[in-house]
Amino acid sequence: MSQPSDHAGVEPRIVASARYIPYARVAPDASIEPVAATGITAREVVMQAVYADTLRWREARARCGEGDRPASQVSLAADRPVANEPRMTLSDMALTVAQTLLDALPQRAELTPDQIIVCTTSFEHDLALSCACRLHCELRSSRAPFAIGQLQSVSFLMALDVALAMMAVDTQIRAVLIVAAERWLPPFVRRVDALTVMGDGAAAVLIARSPIPGWRVRSLTIRTPGPGAFASTDRGLIGATTLTQAIDDACTRAKLCAADIDWILPPSAVEAQLIRELGARSGLPVERIWHEDQDAHGHLCAADTPARLDALLRSIAPSHGQCMLVSSLGFQGQAACALLDFRGENT
Repeated sequence: MSQPSDHAGVEPRIVASARYIPYARVAPDASIEPVAATGITAREVVMQAVYADTLRWREARARCGEGDRPASQVSLAADRPVANEPRMTLSDMALTVAQTLLDALPQRAELTPDQIIVCTTSFEHDLALSCACRLHCELRSSRAPFAIGQLQSVSFLMALDVALAMMAVDTQIRAVLIVAAERWLPPFVRRVDALTVMGDGAAAVLIARSPIPGWRVRSLTIRTPGPGAFASTDRGLIGATTLTQAIDDACTRAKLCAADIDWILPPSAVEAQLIRELGARSGLPVERIWHEDQDAHGHLCAADTPARLDALLRSIAPSHGQCMLVSSLGFQGQAACALLDFRGENT
């Protein structure tokens, strides 16, 4: 852990990222085997009982989703393989990507995280094991374990918002590490709806008060639809409305015109069409939307946004002051949007 000192006046920024996506692939509806072959029945019974409401909701979403989509889209989702981690547990994956990020830092001693925030939606093979507690132990953090779950791909931007709030009130916090990981095991299935299939993967992002180049958060907005919105079963319609509000609010707070954004990271590859529709409403330059072939690994849920952000950051060479919009959508209509601008060294 970094030595206690006051870092007031040094603005936090995203300075590093990493991701881990396994090479192995599996069909969306293939049987998923747990890490250990013993106690499968007992474990599934416990999981079914503890998470019965979540499972019922996902089954309902899967049923209504297929009826809303063209047959060509449904068959495409049904056939594409997704990333499958055959060996590591959820916390193994989280620890691996965290260590990958930290080992690559040029100034690791100065940027050792004071706080770690873990984002997951799936669960460990062992219900008694906490991913957040393991990371805090392995990385020798002296602060309390912290985890955010069940917001799906919105979890990362929620964690980023929490990290910035913590750094604002505690000037002794120099660096916060956000780690997101997903590994899907029975009784959960990988399919969410006709177009969304879960893959396994992990990603990490480091926010630090540092003069090294990085991305400052100019504004960040998180929104959830009101209770009346769920009268509609169209997740795209709910998400479009909520995300439009989040984007407009983020741009207003940052005093930035949407047309001035240099890169747009949409919620996911399957939502790219949604972003195009939003372009007319919010004035987003759709030609600046960054695309990644999500078919190569599936939707990574809580790890999806940071994993795709890492891929985008590695593909560009930004100049000081250039801006990026990062957005995400949850499966229940949650939406989040962050506006980032690149800060050069010593700025």
